[in-house]
Amino acid sequence: MTAQVNALAKPVLKEAKDDVLFVGKLEGVAHGLVTYENSVVGDVVALHVKTSTGNDFETHLTLTSATSMPLIFVIPKTIFEKNLVPGANAKLHYSVTRASNVSASPVLTVRFEP
Repeated sequence: MTAQVNALAKPVLKEAKDDVLFVGKLEGVAHGLVTYENSVVGDVVALHVKTSTGNDFETHLTLTSATSMPLIFVIPKTIFEKNLVPGANAKLHYSVTRASNVSASPVLTVRFEP
């Protein structure tokens, strides 16, 4: 039996519309949504956020039971608003680690608006 994860889809930033996040309209947090097929107990799923303004955020969870998708990760608003400048953006991706094999999703780039 193989321990690999099938090809992963990009994450979704729930509050972004057409890959644009209106930071001023966020109410405290944003939500990163992750969906992938054939999840198994023990998978470690990590969401990574890196902004063009130098802010980084990472959070992870370990699946402990059969889990419905999408997985929802809470991202603090401060990650997006700290040092906000015109033209800023964030790159989001996630990884799934299964039996020491790591699979990474494609990157979602989201542009910021005040």
